[in-house]
Amino acid sequence: MAYDKRLLLAKILVTFCVLNYSLVPLFIDFGSSHIASNDWTPHARFHLSWTLINHLLALPVLLYVLWSKLHGTGRSVRVVALLGLAYTSSFFVALFLRPQLNSEVHDIGHAHLILGLDGNTLIVISNFLILIFAVWLSIKRAKI
Repeated sequence: MAYDKRLLLAKILVTFCVLNYSLVPLFIDFGSSHIASNDWTPHARFHLSWTLINHLLALPVLLYVLWSKLHGTGRSVRVVALLGLAYTSSFFVALFLRPQLNSEVHDIGHAHLILGLDGNTLIVISNFLILIFAVWLSIKRAKI
């Protein structure tokens, strides 16, 4: 596959992931299981709303870096993908630290299952793998 087509595919894949981790949580976390839950403290609601708004405000910047004529290079695709990998990697760190933080991926009765698997974990793993593939696609290889 020619490099310009690989780069375009990488941009599309990274865009999908950026939209996924920027917009999907807005629809889920502004519901009764998160911000509107009576079980959450006002301070916890503040931190979640801050995080969600942060992702929303970063979205146009990330898309601009991916798609503008000024940027839009393989390097800019890798930068946005690496930021996405940092974002998704933090999920795995939090998952690993659950016992120390006394936290869980979801509250009882609020699991989002996909094919019987935890939806959060499945989506983050998918985004992580897609972003790694996009980084690989965006690397220009020397012709031999």
